[in-house]
Amino acid sequence: MSTLHDSGVSTACMEHQVFEHIKQALLVTLNWQAPSVSMPRKLSSLQFTIKSFQRHFERVISIEEEGGYMADAMDAKPYYQDRVEQLEQDHARFRERLRKLLPELADTKEWDEPRFERICSDLRELIADMDRHNEREIELLQESALVDDGGEG
Repeated sequence: MSTLHDSGVSTACMEHQVFEHIKQALLVTLNWQAPSVSMPRKLSSLQFTIKSFQRHFERVISIEEEGGYMADAMDAKPYYQDRVEQLEQDHARFRERLRKLLPELADTKEWDEPRFERICSDLRELIADMDRHNEREIELLQESALVDDGGEG
């Protein structure tokens, strides 16, 4: 029989999968080797894709932070508090970086290729940082589920 917790974990997994697909679409757009003639097309595609990326990022983070599996990890292993807090601080930094990049991208003109390339580089770096964060998050969740603290005599 499915529990409310199982449903929450299932929702989190599904949202992470959707976010992963959107992230991959963003990377495809970022890595598109567009000649200068199609720079406006790449810019337009990136402006469209980044909005979906941000919405789904916020959705996944809210699931994690608002009574989601991060809280479960801390309930199971209270000594993980520092690690969970570090992950939450990462979330805040990612939000801030996205909040700065979105208006920069929106204000970029198609003829300002150096600025556009810098923003693309910043976005690639952000995605790489998010990937490293996700690895640490998965590691913490696996440890909280699999590490036996003993004590049952």
